[in-house]
Amino acid sequence: MGRMYQDFSEYCYYGTEYAAEYIALPTGVSLLIVTFTPQVTGNSKTIVFIPGLASVMDNFKETVVELTRHHKVIYIETREKKSARINRNHRFTVDEITADIIHFANQRFGTGASYVMAGYSLGATVIAEAYVRLKHKPDRIVLIEPNSTFKFPGWLAMLARFSGIIYNPLKPFLKWYMRRFRINLKEDYEMYLINCRILDAAEPVRLGRTVRALRHYVMGECLEAVSVPAMVVVASKDMFHSHGEGSDISERIRNCRKLDMEDNKQTHSAEMGRVICDFIS
Repeated sequence: MGRMYQDFSEYCYYGTEYAAEYIALPTGVSLLIVTFTPQVTGNSKTIVFIPGLASVMDNFKETVVELTRHHKVIYIETREKKSARINRNHRFTVDEITADIIHFANQRFGTGASYVMAGYSLGATVIAEAYVRLKHKPDRIVLIEPNSTFKFPGWLAMLARFSGIIYNPLKPFLKWYMRRFRINLKEDYEMYLINCRILDAAEPVRLGRTVRALRHYVMGECLEAVSVPAMVVVASKDMFHSHGEGSDISERIRNCRKLDMEDNKQTHSAEMGRVICDFIS
């Protein structure tokens, strides 16, 4: 549904072709999908890449450039992002965001298709939830700093009700709050930069509604259904995500490898791309 032109050349390896298009889904949502196809793929696997809550491609530039050296990458912008085409009745629970991904994967990958799924934070949580409901399972999954809950403070959820009105005046306060209480700048300055880019690019009403919807989420038994090799990546110096939740998720998946990359500079780097490539090859 509808090709669009935007220059994505800085997000992929030299010589890689890219195409951006909107995909209409049975949920009534149309998502922006960017497909990166390197010059030579050989027998390499297609990677479905799902970023985190309201995140922007700038945050994953180094990783995606590395992935597109040898792999076709399908980058999916989920429904809470500014790019998505939705109506006022669409909601932003984990289940509804997951439903979009399930419909996309079931449309795109038929019997015998070989692909893997990799996601960050909310994107990782969605992959874990989607797995059991996918008609054709991925060969492997990579969950980077996954969440089993989203423990936004109560005051933030209250402010989120009025995000359309107060978001822009409140943005400097939110950045200060992250610096002061949620992120150790000395240990993980990249996490601060990542969140600043998210706050600057977010659609205020959608972000506010998503924060309120995610607060009620608790991961159920989905991990026990995962039957393919999995890797969970945690960052022990990241105070923004729960290292404990990531470790617990890795322990609940059979045949799972856990890797600590310490901070977000590493988990959003070219090295992360190489780690993914090594794991899926």
